[in-house]
Amino acid sequence: MAIQKLRVTLADGTTHDVVPTLEDTLTFETTLRKNRGWGTLQDNALKLQPFRAWNALRRSGATDLTWERFTTGPTAALSVEVVRDDPEDTDTDEAALGNGGSADQSTN
Repeated sequence: MAIQKLRVTLADGTTHDVVPTLEDTLTFETTLRKNRGWGTLQDNALKLQPFRAWNALRRSGATDLTWERFTTGPTAALSVEVVRDDPEDTDTDEAALGNGGSADQSTN
């Protein structure tokens, strides 16, 4: 499994890249068990990534926000998104061909 990096944009506009660990995932599962009102893991699919990101931020000392403050009100994070390191759109392959992106299709 590839390492997943998450980018968190906080309410003040700052961004932080974090790499959640197994600890962050297990903390989410433990929190679910303690807060039965949250429901099952399947009921919380949308909460998993933000929780892992929040816990990774806390673990690293990058935030002291509680989960409540991280997710609601004026201090709530603006977004949590997966960082993709492999660019999907590259023009370098086309430039390397030297002919506008089309390989020579001639036959002998």
